[in-house]
Amino acid sequence: MMTRKGFSLFEVLIVTGLFALVLLAVVSLRGNLDILENIIDQRLQSRSDLAQTLQIFVTELRSAGPSSVGGYPIESAASSSLIFFSDIDKDGMFERVRYSMASGTIVKGVVEPTGNPLVYVTSTEATTTVVNYVVPKAAVPMFSYYDANYTGGEDAMTSPVSVADVRIVKISIYADVDPEHSPQPVFFTNTVNIRNLRSN
Repeated sequence: MMTRKGFSLFEVLIVTGLFALVLLAVVSLRGNLDILENIIDQRLQSRSDLAQTLQIFVTELRSAGPSSVGGYPIESAASSSLIFFSDIDKDGMFERVRYSMASGTIVKGVVEPTGNPLVYVTSTEATTTVVNYVVPKAAVPMFSYYDANYTGGEDAMTSPVSVADVRIVKISIYADVDPEHSPQPVFFTNTVNIRNLRSN
């Protein structure tokens, strides 16, 4: 009686085919994991950028004060832009600071006072993009403004806002690196009480 040793060609082909299918599935899964990891990294970076920008904004606005030419601490207050004066570089001069939303980004503009007498030349404004991937929400304005009577439950001031009445500013931002796909945008909000405008 003869005993058979080894594998037949048919058995080798089946094993090779199964191995190729398993290898293809592993490579495909790894590719999908890389894409998912990249999306998560982008979302975490966006979250970090936004949190850092909000912290800078809060610090600058909380310290807002009269301009270096004697102007009121807030120059303009709208739902998607805010212009105020703050000594952001700690040089004793109050810069004109503008935060605004345009085309899915938040832009910061800074104008240093120059000349003698001092003036703010807006054409010299230095702008930087501070947050990308902003998702505008019509029902949630980027900036909301409150007067000295605000205790936490009142509605925001209506447009046009009288800057002389503003004491508290609330910033609300939705950010997402890919608004076409899940998960939904991340919401950030912070409320700032302007120290130099307190009445109590």
